[in-house]
Amino acid sequence: NDEVPSTIVKGSDEHKEWQELQSFADRVLAGDIDAYFEVIAEVKPFDDLLEFGSNFQVGTDDPAKLEVEFGVMSDDVVPKVSMELKANGEISEKELPKTAYCDLIQDYVCSTAIRVARDAFALLPVETVIVHAVDKVLNSATGFEEEMTLLSVKFDRSTLMGLNLAMVDPSDALTNFTTNMKFRKTEAFAPLERLS
Repeated sequence: NDEVPSTIVKGSDEHKEWQELQSFADRVLAGDIDAYFEVIAEVKPFDDLLEFGSNFQVGTDDPAKLEVEFGVMSDDVVPKVSMELKANGEISEKELPKTAYCDLIQDYVCSTAIRVARDAFALLPVETVIVHAVDKVLNSATGFEEEMTLLSVKFDRSTLMGLNLAMVDPSDALTNFTTNMKFRKTEAFAPLERLS
């Protein structure tokens, strides 16, 4: 809609700003990739996820697709202990069993990936969002920590928007999409091939 709102006086600074925004919106809707990156830089859509992930990196060479990578922050987000209230009113801590801890990490990483995709679809007119979660993981063959991709998911707009996200289990929800995730109950994630 190119009609100037009635509250804006033609020729005013407000009118010039409105024209610039209109032109910007037209570029985004036309699939101008440079405009995508300008929107991302301006809006910073993943800043509200910084308590769940770090170092968000965005890329694309296709106006219908966006690729987002984020660093997993499991040590900061996922508890390693459970709290229990004893009969005498004291609270005791005990270490979570390895399988329970791994389940929590899996749900945390999967739910963050879903949030990333949802926010990207809300901001840009792309049909596909590919999300990669990476973390530093001990490579038992070398004895060193290496950055590895733990999860790679190819989300399509119509499927994601058709889910009742308030009620889904994050890990189960990813079965609706092409997903690479090697998950072992006792060893958490293993490195994998990225989707493209």
